[in-house]
Amino acid sequence: MTQKHPLKVQNQYLSVLMTGTAGVALALGVLGGAPQQAAAQELCSSYAVVRGDTLSGIAGTADVPGGFQFLFNANTDVLANPNLLEVGQVIKIPCADGSLPGAEASVVRPATPLAAAQPAELSRPIRIATATGYAPFTDEGLPGGGMITQMVDRSMQLGNPDQEYTLVFINDWGSHLETLLPSGAIDMVFPWFRPNCDRVENLSPASAYRCTDFNHSEPFYELFVDFYTLNGSDYAAADSYDDLIGARICRPEAWFTFDLEAEGLTPPNVDYITTVEQNGCWPLLVTGEVDIVTYDALPAEEDARNAGLTDQITTLEALRGTVTSHVFVSKNNPIANEALPILNAGLEELRLSGEWFSIVRESIRETVEN
Repeated sequence: MTQKHPLKVQNQYLSVLMTGTAGVALALGVLGGAPQQAAAQELCSSYAVVRGDTLSGIAGTADVPGGFQFLFNANTDVLANPNLLEVGQVIKIPCADGSLPGAEASVVRPATPLAAAQPAELSRPIRIATATGYAPFTDEGLPGGGMITQMVDRSMQLGNPDQEYTLVFINDWGSHLETLLPSGAIDMVFPWFRPNCDRVENLSPASAYRCTDFNHSEPFYELFVDFYTLNGSDYAAADSYDDLIGARICRPEAWFTFDLEAEGLTPPNVDYITTVEQNGCWPLLVTGEVDIVTYDALPAEEDARNAGLTDQITTLEALRGTVTSHVFVSKNNPIANEALPILNAGLEELRLSGEWFSIVRESIRETVEN
């Protein structure tokens, strides 16, 4: 009988995620009454937005662990867009340990109809793959294999506890969409980013392929994509995408470019360098081989800290964008498409219970502390 949790599979390209999370972390998100509004931006308080505030500024002033990304995660019930704050909005500034102000020790889980409408068990185990080297989201060296690995693992368990599946690391990102899903060797891969498939006609063939050949889960995580340059460079004052025309832009290997395409940042308007590993853009920026580094902010800023560059770079906040991370399945794989409702049902339960935020909190804290 195939196990219901990750199996040990090893070969030249394949290494396994060890048995997943033990138990369910205490959920957060239920507040014991209205928290005190802080006149200052400080940890473990609530704060009323005033004119001129930005999420980055509030996070920086309060020294929020995990920065503006974590501050946004803690306030998705209030903030629909990380770039749009409204005067008078009251946001929660997390405590030093990552918890929320006023959160109680125990939480009553909301009633949910998911158990009665649980998707049916499928005829065989589902094969799910990710890859390493994308901390804090997926990495074999992190607890549970990383933030999104834990989310996918728990979503499968919650979506239908009787559904068998394997979850493995296949450390060749390019193979995921090029061969593994189309061939049926793997049923699901993550975390991959979905373009705006309603405007597929505006995408390059490489980006449109993500819409035309694959179906997608509900989003597991919304990421900020930032642009960075050296202090004092010709691009340090850029406040529109047009200001980057002529730049040499570095984005790590296997990353999408559909957001750049949407803004006209394609050759010959810019030059791309996309053949380096996640942290490989920073040395190129320092040596002057590229002008701009761009990828999602949480790992980018951690990589910059590890390279000792925090004080040497400027973040082009006016150009900040967002993308959502999904599980992809081939449109030609019937059983994989039947498995998507299981995954989506589990993800909904994960969010309703508050466990989603617990995973995010612990993953970001692990990243910041290490």
